[in-house]
Parts: sequence; structure tokens; C-alpha cells
Amino acid sequence: MPQKYVRVDGVVTFVHHVGPTTLPERPPALTRGETIVCLHGASDNSAVFVDLLARLEPMHSPLAFDRPGHARSGGLDGLPSLARMREFTRAFCAALGIERCVLLGASMGGCVALETALAAPGLVRGLVLVASRARFAASDALLEGLRLVTEGKARREFDRTTYSPAATPDVMRRGFMEDLKTDPRVLYGNILALDGWSREAELARIACPALVVIGEDDGEDVRAEAHLLASRIPRARKLVIPKCGHRVALEQPEALANEVTAFLAELAR
Repeated sequence: MPQKYVRVDGVVTFVHHVGPTTLPERPPALTRGETIVCLHGASDNSAVFVDLLARLEPMHSPLAFDRPGHARSGGLDGLPSLARMREFTRAFCAALGIERCVLLGASMGGCVALETALAAPGLVRGLVLVASRARFAASDALLEGLRLVTEGKARREFDRTTYSPAATPDVMRRGFMEDLKTDPRVLYGNILALDGWSREAELARIACPALVVIGEDDGEDVRAEAHLLASRIPRARKLVIPKCGHRVALEQPEALANEVTAFLAELAR
């Protein structure tokens, strides 16, 4: 899959895209169908979307980027707030000449997508919110565990609970290896940025259509949040993907691509 770097707000930003490669600092071709900008989760990077991008490529122009501090993008630290992540997303779109797009956000990426849709409704044509939420409160245990990892006082553990029981060892290994590409301090910073964040009261202001996607085997709290999103966003609908946990794009990329394609066809009508 083609890859390139673009400079966004002074940060060298790594991008996965489809179609032909382009010269440095030249945007990829985004002329086929809908432009879909994929936003990754707190510990992820754009590589988790490559199977999804490949399945969307025949009809659309999807792409995904690593936020600052993640995987192959520049910066030692992540962005300190959801507002900064939102503004970086807008700057990324501006750098690539994207004036209208569908935002597909996974987990924390969905929170960034919500922020962007509220702040820049003219940019966001549609939302796909995957295993995401409208509010988050980090437990003391979660924050303390992450803090100990950043200080070298605890091991970075593999969290099997984010995957479906049906997930293959290869899928879980791939997910863990992608997680390792981002410094634990960045993950800790992301969770601190999310802690106490909420847009629950503003969901009714989202005017664009939205598809809320949840894995059948995701946690009870995430399933409840998906129901909240689907019930409060005026033009939203929810669907459940079987044999899938929290890492939907990794576990079931074909099923996700099929549902996104159907949603985009509805947008076109």
C-alpha cells in the first residue's frame, strides 16, 4: 500500500493511502468516490486500517495517518487534548486539500471525529464511529497502571480482553506489534487527555449522517456508549459486527468495509 510523509503544523506526518504514489509534499489522488479519513485509537496507528483501506479502494479514496508521537510520525509526545487532536485533523485535511470528507474514527479516533464534526461541520460529510464513545472517565487503576509502565516499574501487558474469543493468534500478534510502535508515555498522555472528556450534551448538534459500529464481543461499557451515540445523534444508526471485539478494523476488516460501503452509498443518494 502506498505510503508518504506530509508536513502538518510543522510535524512530519506518516500517511497510508491508496491509488498511485505521488511526489513528496504532493497530496495523493483523492478523486475516486468519497474521501475517507481514518483516525486511529489511543495506542494504535494508521497501519491498523490497511486491510480496510485496500477493501475500500475500488470505489473510494480512503487514507489514514499517524498522529504526532505515534508510530512513524514525528514528535516525542502525543497531542495533549482532544481539542488539539481535532485541530491537527483539520490541519491534516487542509494540507492535503481535503474540503469535504467522511471521518472514520476507531475508539479514541471516534472521539476526535466527533470533536471535528462539531467544530467543522462544513468539513465532515459523514461519520463512522467504530467502538467509540461520547464521554470517558479513566479509572484510578488504569491511570496508575499506565504511569508505572512509563516509569519502567511495570511491564507493558498484552490486553487479550480487547479482542473477540474468535480472534486468531495472528490478528492478536499483529495488534500487539502495532501497539509497541508507540511509546507508553504517549498512550498515558492520550488517556489523560480523554479523562473527563464528554460531548454527550452536544450530540444533537451533529447534523451529518453517522454510522455507529460496535463489535459483538466488545466490552459492556463500549456497547452502552454505542447505544448512547446512536440514540442521541439525529441521523445515526447502529450496527453490530459478529465475532469481533474492540479492534474492529483489525479483526473484521471485510465486514467493516462492507458496512462502510453501504453507508457511503446511502450518503451518495
